[in-house]
Amino acid sequence: MKEGNEKDWIDRLMHDMKKLEDAHQAEAPRQYELMHTLTQFKRQRKKAWMRELAIFIFTALIILATYFVVSLRVPVVFLWVQIMAFIAIPIIYTAEKKRRRSLSEVLDDGF
Repeated sequence: MKEGNEKDWIDRLMHDMKKLEDAHQAEAPRQYELMHTLTQFKRQRKKAWMRELAIFIFTALIILATYFVVSLRVPVVFLWVQIMAFIAIPIIYTAEKKRRRSLSEVLDDGF
């Protein structure tokens, strides 16, 4: 290539690159938008943490109650608990699945 053609080619390339940069300027979010997003995220995490803590405590109490019933050897109560769990688990599963779909979360159960 000649020196003139090379210089002309570089100038056109630089001009095109400048046009690309100008067309795709990313707008930086404002501080109040960032703070609002951060506050909203913290509120959601706190709500989720409280819900998970309540579920954990409830589950622990159920396990302790089951252990208590088994240790006292009251088979009728144990059978009723098993029947109620057999009925409640599919209901809880479908409610949780519906809640996750409404939040547009990724499901990890493969469905």
